[in-house]
Amino acid sequence: MSGTYAVVGSGASGIAVAHHLQQRGFNVELIERNDYLGGRMASCQMGDREIAMGGKNIGKGYHLFREFTQAMGHHPYEFFGLNSSQVRNGKIITIDSRRRWMGLMKLLRQTSITDVFQFVRMCLAIKQKETNGYLGGTYFTSLSQQFDDPSASQYFSQAFCQRLIRPMSVRMNGAEPDEIYIGNLGSNIRMVLDTYEQLHNGINAVLEQFAQRVSIQLATTVESLIYRDDRVVGVEFTQNGRTQTRKYDGVILATPAPIAAKFVENHAPQLAAVLHRVSYHPVMVIVAEYRRNIFSEDVRALVFDADEPLSNAGAYGVNDRHIVRYTLSGRKARSYVESDRNPEELLQLAEATLNRHIPVSAADRVQFVSRRWSLGLCAYTSHYEEFAQDLEVCLEPIKGLYLTGDYMQGASIEACFQAGKACAEQVERSRQAQSGMPELVLT
Repeated sequence: MSGTYAVVGSGASGIAVAHHLQQRGFNVELIERNDYLGGRMASCQMGDREIAMGGKNIGKGYHLFREFTQAMGHHPYEFFGLNSSQVRNGKIITIDSRRRWMGLMKLLRQTSITDVFQFVRMCLAIKQKETNGYLGGTYFTSLSQQFDDPSASQYFSQAFCQRLIRPMSVRMNGAEPDEIYIGNLGSNIRMVLDTYEQLHNGINAVLEQFAQRVSIQLATTVESLIYRDDRVVGVEFTQNGRTQTRKYDGVILATPAPIAAKFVENHAPQLAAVLHRVSYHPVMVIVAEYRRNIFSEDVRALVFDADEPLSNAGAYGVNDRHIVRYTLSGRKARSYVESDRNPEELLQLAEATLNRHIPVSAADRVQFVSRRWSLGLCAYTSHYEEFAQDLEVCLEPIKGLYLTGDYMQGASIEACFQAGKACAEQVERSRQAQSGMPELVLT
């Protein structure tokens, strides 16, 4: 299969589509505006140690992503499990993968039986059909159509949202329960049902192998798409202070939806309007090392309520309980993340919040690193089925342009890899149609 395609954006979706295109015989050039690969998956250095700022925990159900890491060489995994705690009535209640349902029942005491029943039905739907754990799954599409896609806070009680829905939504989407929709909730619940491991040597070892196989242009900013009639034939980009153009057989935008919208708004304003329907929220991650263990073997993470800018804090690894990962996300956190407050000030705020429940002090701190993203967490859009149809209709007339990203099938790494693979299959079908070859029927 011939043809050279540009992939704009090197987050999970961009890496996935580039990998699957290359497997299908396409030439690929990956273009990234940062000077590093991986988007939110990327690591940074804290002293002499590589620190993953996002995407550290890999579910056992992340089949496509694990196939990818296997294709990049020997990259073993180590146990992490699922461990998350909340403070209720002065007591820390923990949900652990080894006692998952017992912890859930303790957490959900005094909540509505109806809420519990509805949630269990959702869990069973995902267990019975894996696609229900991604955007567009039939069970959740049916729910959205039946109830006109209410927010989670309209569908479940306030207590249930506070104890179960919000810890999922602020961590995965940066959104409160009134900002996410019942039709998309399967993508969140799927995360809770999984069990997690971590790459023993970190994600950078995988990305380094990937970088040896695909042509990559780092520190390169795509300024605009180049059109010829109704076809995208290349990109204009800036690299080392010079603006250049380059032609391609097609361009895949693997960026957050608002960025993709900016690329197409002059040529396809209706497509841009559809993309602008997707919500994103800012997030900041701070990882700090201390001279002693902060968390215990039994309690490795703590989730905070909506009145705190710190959404959660957790041990970096099972054996790295002296390293704490703080996440600022959710409505209360936005003004902090989007302000010009320096990371040290925000870390002190996070430490003071955690210290009310688990002792931690700046006096014990050795070092820290941080990153913030203005478009860090995708909260999708209401009525996803209509959104997906509108996207397809608006995109169809523009030949040579393809879209993938965290708004397609979900924000998890695995969902991004699913979306990337689906996009690669779409490119392959389009190429076959242009070549007059019989189209493959994919099931």
